[in-house]
Amino acid sequence: MKTKTRVLPALIFSLFAATAAGSASAQQFSSTVVFGDSLSDAGFYRPFLTSLGIPAPLVSQLGRFTTSPGPVWSELVTEFYGGTPAASNAGGNIFAQGGARVTADSTSTPPGNAQRSVSTQITEYLARTNGVADPNALYAIWAGANDVIQSLQGAGAGTIPAAQLPTIITNTANAEIAQIARLQAAGAKYIIVVGLPNIGGTPAFQAAGPTTAGGATQLSAGFNTALFTGLAASGIHVIPVDANAFLADVVANPSRYGFTNITVPACKAFPPFSTGPDALFCPPGNTLTADASQTFLFADGIHPTTAAHAEIAQFIEGMITGPAEYSLLAEVPLRTRAGHMRTVWEGLASTANDSVGRMSIWATADRGNFDVDTSMGVVGLDSSNKSGTIGVSARVSEGVALGVAIGKTQSDATFGGSNGAFRTNETVFSAYAQGRWGGLYADGIVSIADINFSNTSRNIPIGPTVRVATSSPSGSNASAYFDLGYDFKFNRLSVGPLVSVTSQNVDINAFDEAGADSSNLHIFSQSRRSEVWSAGVKASLDMGAWSPWVRITSDKERKDDARFVSAMPLSLASNNSYDIPAYSFDTSFITGAVGVRGRIDRIGLSLAYYKVSGRSGLKEDGVTGMLSYRF
Repeated sequence: MKTKTRVLPALIFSLFAATAAGSASAQQFSSTVVFGDSLSDAGFYRPFLTSLGIPAPLVSQLGRFTTSPGPVWSELVTEFYGGTPAASNAGGNIFAQGGARVTADSTSTPPGNAQRSVSTQITEYLARTNGVADPNALYAIWAGANDVIQSLQGAGAGTIPAAQLPTIITNTANAEIAQIARLQAAGAKYIIVVGLPNIGGTPAFQAAGPTTAGGATQLSAGFNTALFTGLAASGIHVIPVDANAFLADVVANPSRYGFTNITVPACKAFPPFSTGPDALFCPPGNTLTADASQTFLFADGIHPTTAAHAEIAQFIEGMITGPAEYSLLAEVPLRTRAGHMRTVWEGLASTANDSVGRMSIWATADRGNFDVDTSMGVVGLDSSNKSGTIGVSARVSEGVALGVAIGKTQSDATFGGSNGAFRTNETVFSAYAQGRWGGLYADGIVSIADINFSNTSRNIPIGPTVRVATSSPSGSNASAYFDLGYDFKFNRLSVGPLVSVTSQNVDINAFDEAGADSSNLHIFSQSRRSEVWSAGVKASLDMGAWSPWVRITSDKERKDDARFVSAMPLSLASNNSYDIPAYSFDTSFITGAVGVRGRIDRIGLSLAYYKVSGRSGLKEDGVTGMLSYRF
């Protein structure tokens, strides 16, 4: 007898120990790599500034083309996703260099410095990595502005025929597409491609007069059209950033984004290095007002201020976090359906001792929590899930019981960091069966329901304001649960092994966002397939009218293929779609449950608590209660 009493604790311990170690998506991308010009330069020219005799403490604050010492967008995005926000010549992966063009040499590179076009920057990166681009890294390219500006300067000087400018700019866009394709061929999967803002709307071109400004505006738009339509036509999927639409939003309502001046450069001259506003030479305090870095849009005639860079970074991050957040629309229904199946399973258990021909009606409720931790570049989730079910069961023979049930499930979910929320509602129809032959038993539950989403919002912080994208998703879930087990009797104790399979097919239909200006996205349909195989042990103690029980299973998610959510900016007519990895979790875990069932005359009662453990970054637990009446 001593040997038998030791079997259960040993088995329970082994099941807890069997959970495979692993980690959830604690970080979306392995690193961030940036190519481009002065708009993304994180300090490439600091050695050059030192050579000019500028003191080292001041050089450490200069080197970026913005109001110092503020970071540029490339540094902020790199930091957000867990990389090192530094220039490539200072140990980082930001290869961008002020003055760079896509493939041609630049006329604005300071004398004595290397000509590092975007094509050269990509060559440098691939030389570091033996020609292989990390497929799990996030890449970014923002280029073309110097090609537009220097082509216009050439036309103004008479070295380039003005009639050739549209062709030159189209060829430049095609050259960038070729570099993007080159990077993808090396293995890159996630590439941010930033379009040009309206160059004609910058202070430098506004001061040059309407003809010059209009030409710059036209070439900027032509470059963007050629770039994004060319990418779409070539079937090259990138994360397309419509900088033109975003900055147009800012210019149309600057106070909303914290700007009081969108026409005058913030920086003063810095003799002898600059005779007018120059963002490369804009040390702290060298601005028109003390708060100019936060209230002016432009640092000089072309380059954004610190605040503008921060808002550009937030806009880009929102395009990536949005689809990832929406992948949770398909995760939460897995939990609400699991809650519904627990309620049906408790109703089913209430018929275990019914005699042939007797019927029971029952009502059950389940309340659970499904929480995802917030981590580097990953927005978490807090979800409260409720299920209520009523059903009827009939024991049609000594070993077989059948039943049907209808349930309502609801979840109230909020994204981490106040990034939005959604609610799900389902009316679930289920049929179930139970078979018992001595100690052997088998159960089956099949369920189906449409998923109705409401109060769906995604919050995108942009400087002092928050854009709120609303939407009306819908979907469905078809599920099935089957188990098989055997109860060994040891006086009042029943203990035995069990195995089960839970299958769910969640489909979320495509939908459009509204209300968030240039941040609005079209989200394509997505599917979430889950198939959890479980093996474990169940034990119960017969105490007369009441029976406490415990069940522990070691679980494995078999549908563990990588999943993606596809999106498309609604501001781009070129229909450029992109794919972002969905949230993923450990596929091996343990589920423990403990409860008690009892009966008072014809009335049955039960209460149970369950908890999922062993899934990094995820918390899941809840309670289930049941009330039944036997006819």
